[in-house]
Amino acid sequence: MRERLEAIWKNHETFLGLLEEKLEEMARWLGMPVYLIKGKRLRAIASHISCQIHDVEMEVAVLSGYALEMIHAASLIHDDIVDEANTRRGGRTLNDIFSIRRAVLVGDLVFTRALSEVAKHDLSLYLSSMAQTVYLMSYGQYVEDITPPERFDEHLYLDVIYNKTASLYELAFVSGSLISGRDDPHLRAAGKSFGMAFQILDDYDDYEEDEGKPTLPHIYARMGYPDPAGMTLNLARSYLKRTEWELERGGFSDSFSDLLSYMWSRLP
Repeated sequence: MRERLEAIWKNHETFLGLLEEKLEEMARWLGMPVYLIKGKRLRAIASHISCQIHDVEMEVAVLSGYALEMIHAASLIHDDIVDEANTRRGGRTLNDIFSIRRAVLVGDLVFTRALSEVAKHDLSLYLSSMAQTVYLMSYGQYVEDITPPERFDEHLYLDVIYNKTASLYELAFVSGSLISGRDDPHLRAAGKSFGMAFQILDDYDDYEEDEGKPTLPHIYARMGYPDPAGMTLNLARSYLKRTEWELERGGFSDSFSDLLSYMWSRLP
C-alpha cells in the first residue's frame, strides 16, 4: 500500500513541490506547526488529475490543490476542537498548543483564506461549488455533534460522511471541469463515491480505537449484525466499484487508475 502511495507522489512530484511551498508559507503565516497540514494529499492529487484532463495551467492547478488542502486542514482543526482532542498526527493539536479561542480563529482564517485565494481568479463556477462544499462540511460536523451516538443509523451515518468527507473529494474530482466552466456529472459522482469509500475504510481501520463513536462498524454491531467489520468492507467495495463505473462512463478510468489501485490496496 505504501509503495502505491509513493508511486502516486512520484508521478505528481512537480505539482506537489509547488503545493508544499504554498502550504508551508500559510502555516508560517499563522504560526501553525507544519505537521498539522501534512497528509497524503489525495484531494490535491485528484484535483491535479482533473486539471490535467481539462488542460488547466499548472499555476491554477496548484491553487486548486492548495485551496482543497486548506479546507481539509481547517476542518481537522475544528474537528479537534469539537472532540476536545489533544493529539493529531503524532503531535499536539492546535487547540492544545493555543487556546481554544485562538484555534477557532485560525480554523476560520484557513477556511476563508482558501475561498479568498480562489476568488482572486475568474473561477466563479468553482468558487460557488467550493462555498457549497464548505457549508456541507460544517453542517455535517454540526449534525454529528448534536446527534447522540445511539441515534445514528446507517442512513444518517452515510449522510454525515458525505457532508464531512466525500463532498470535498467530489469537489476535487470535478475541479478541473469546474475551472474550465462546466460541471461534469461523471467526475462529480466518481469523487463522491471515492470519498465515501475513503471514510468508510478509515472507520474500519479505527474500529477498535473508536469505541462509542457513531461509525459504521459500531452501528452494525449495535444493530446485532453478525459481521459488522465484513459488512463495512463490503460497502466500501461497492462504493469503489461505483467510482470505477462512473470514471469508465466518463472516459477517465486511465487517468485515475493509480488512485483507485491505492484504494483497492487498503482492503484486507
